[in-house]
Parts: sequence; C-alpha cells; structure tokens
Amino acid sequence: MRRLAVASCQLVKTLLERSHQLVTVSQDKIQEDAHVKEALRACGYPQWFLSKDRRQMEFKNDKRKKKNKKQEASVKRPMIVIPYVEKVSEAIVKIMKKHNVPVAMKPWKTLKDLLVHPKDEQNKEDITECVYKVPCTNCDKTYVGETGRKLHEHKTEVESKTKRVFTRSQCTASLTEYSKSALTYHANQANHTIDWKKTTVIDREQDRPTRCIKEAVHIRKEGHRAMNRDEGSYHLSHAYDR
Repeated sequence: MRRLAVASCQLVKTLLERSHQLVTVSQDKIQEDAHVKEALRACGYPQWFLSKDRRQMEFKNDKRKKKNKKQEASVKRPMIVIPYVEKVSEAIVKIMKKHNVPVAMKPWKTLKDLLVHPKDEQNKEDITECVYKVPCTNCDKTYVGETGRKLHEHKTEVESKTKRVFTRSQCTASLTEYSKSALTYHANQANHTIDWKKTTVIDREQDRPTRCIKEAVHIRKEGHRAMNRDEGSYHLSHAYDR
C-alpha cells in the first residue's frame, strides 16, 4: 500500500510539473491543469490529494527561485563607468541595479577640460592621422579625405598641379587630363580655387582602417556637396544612412 501511495504521488507530481515546465503559454497552462485534474478525478484521486501535491510543487518552485536569485545576487559583476547625462544616467542605473551591475557616473566635461590647456595648439597643417574637409572657394563643394601624413604635404601636391590652370585655353586643355586626386580634378575641370585656409580637421584616428571608415561616414554626410568621386576607401553600407 505504501509503495502504491508513493507511486500515485509521483504520478500526480509528474503530470502537474509537465503542465508548468513544458507548456509555455499561460492560457494553455490553465487548460492543461484543468485537463490533468479532471483525468485524475476520473481515476478516483481525491481533491485533497491533488491540492496537497500542488502546494508541494509550488513550494518547491518558490524555493528554487529564491535560491537562483540568491546565487545571482552573490555573483560579483565588474563595475561600469558611464558619463553623467541628466535624466538618462539615472534611468540606466536603475536598469543595471536590477541585474546586480554596479554603476559609477563621471562628468563628461570637467573644469580642467574647460580651463586648462597645457599644450600649445598644434598647427593645422602639421596635423597627421586625421580626416579633413577642404571647401572650394567658388562653389559649395567640399572634399573629404583621410591622411596619415601631414596636411601641408597633400596641399603642396595638389597645388603643384592646379596653380598652372588660369586661362581659358589652359582650362580647355586640362579637360583631356584625368587626375587621381578629386581635388585636382575639380580645380582643373571647373577652373576653381581650393580654399586651403578654411580646411578643417573633422576627426582624428591613428588606426588606418578605422580612419577609412570615418572618412566614408563624413563623405556620406556631405551628400551632393561632396567633391569626392567615390565613397572613400571603405564601402559603407546604406543601412547606416539614417
């Protein structure tokens, strides 16, 4: 009799656990529970027997959940540091706290950044490893490029090929030439002057592959104003246009 009772108890537990572990949809769980109860009742199982096993199973599940939460809380997670942005950083801290991730905040701009400039400002033409933008004096076109060399070296190279184009006949003759540099090509074909004084460094990057990606991003931003004849050294997917 004792073995029969143990087997019966195990059967009820198995059926009830199946309805909670294998069935994921809430509505289906309710229907499955009702079906199990009706089947067991038809087999002669009393209501108190079903209720007892249900309470035991729920107690066991609650105990397991508490144990898992305690283990998760005991895991030491590395602290993350984020810049403080009003009303944004506070929300991030709340989310991270739920997952037991410690967060520290730091100001994104300090008085030192605003007031202290120990180094002399570098001459623009001596800057290396950068992405730069050069406008045209005669139209709204701009050229975006990247270089690992000094900017003045690129300027000298372009000017050596563009300063000779002044007269109409010289400009007409230059139409038969094809220059590798888009700057040189634009200056020759349109007889325009490149405004080197308004050259701006729009990004700095030591790693050349990353610098090429940044160049492609800035060319895409310029749109129809870009003097460039292609999208740069890196093919940027149009998925990033937005």
